[in-house]
Amino acid sequence: MTKNDLINDVAYELRDSMTREQIDRMKITLYVKMQDFELAEIKQLPITMEHDNEWLMQRYCVDGVAAGLHAGTIRSYIGIIRKFFDHVGKNYKYVTAQDITDYLAVRSYRDHISQNYKSTIYRYLCTFFGWAFRKQHIANNIIDGVDRVKQVKKKKVRLTDEEVETIRYALQTPKEKALFELMICTGMRVGEISALNVSDIDLVHRQVSIYAEKTDTYRTGMLTPVAVMALRNYIGDRPGTDPLFLADRAPYNRMREYGIEKLAKEMAVRGGVSRITATVHVYRKTFASVLYRKTGDVLLVSKLLGHAKPDMTVQYYLIDDIEEMQHKYNRVA
Repeated sequence: MTKNDLINDVAYELRDSMTREQIDRMKITLYVKMQDFELAEIKQLPITMEHDNEWLMQRYCVDGVAAGLHAGTIRSYIGIIRKFFDHVGKNYKYVTAQDITDYLAVRSYRDHISQNYKSTIYRYLCTFFGWAFRKQHIANNIIDGVDRVKQVKKKKVRLTDEEVETIRYALQTPKEKALFELMICTGMRVGEISALNVSDIDLVHRQVSIYAEKTDTYRTGMLTPVAVMALRNYIGDRPGTDPLFLADRAPYNRMREYGIEKLAKEMAVRGGVSRITATVHVYRKTFASVLYRKTGDVLLVSKLLGHAKPDMTVQYYLIDDIEEMQHKYNRVA
């Protein structure tokens, strides 16, 4: 742009606020004042905003919600990812595979975390940075350079047939009997049990309607005759709007997850079973194991557990049973 072009542009912009004489006077003044100056065009690159780690984690939460992840799952991921960022002290764009490897080594040596927990951290970080690469928030797929951390395979904990009977024999109240039989014949999660209302129990058709908050779906559980008797005795003539399991003390509100876990463990201890062994989740694993041994049907077990994929059922619930049955089959063959 020349000096004449600049002066004419200024004059044009001021045409509505100045008279013709004033504009001509201004143009002459600018010509005189700018005689000793040279114009140079400045080319400025656009400013790019660099987001911080908090922004990326919030972005991950939004995408997780959109993908249907459970809120508790998202919180678990963010807790582990935030600890990693606090440790490395880098913006996410400059994190390397070596940073992740070093962090896993530090947590193992300094904090004495278990191999399985280290495997969980590895899996969460790989999932997070893999997502960041796919979404083009980072330039490189850094997880390719991280050595895989294997999970130690443990035998799945479940109740034996003898332990189930000893606990059943030690039950005292109608509530205990109803809770025990419901856990054994449906394999429900503790949150699903807490959310039940009386109306969810169909004693005529021996069914229970189960809402799974984790997957936002409903499924139907089947009740045994023993469970039907126990539930009928506990429910009595209470209205359908009542929570199924009520607290023992006034104002007799819905039992929460903590209270149900506590009662499940108390029943087990009374029957001579360890508190650690008899969580509600162990009852769930016991249900899966018994059903698979009766039917050999992974898809059926997966459906009644409320799993989205049968692979999850096999890996976390049935792998020991499958291997044991295969071993027996091979030995007979």
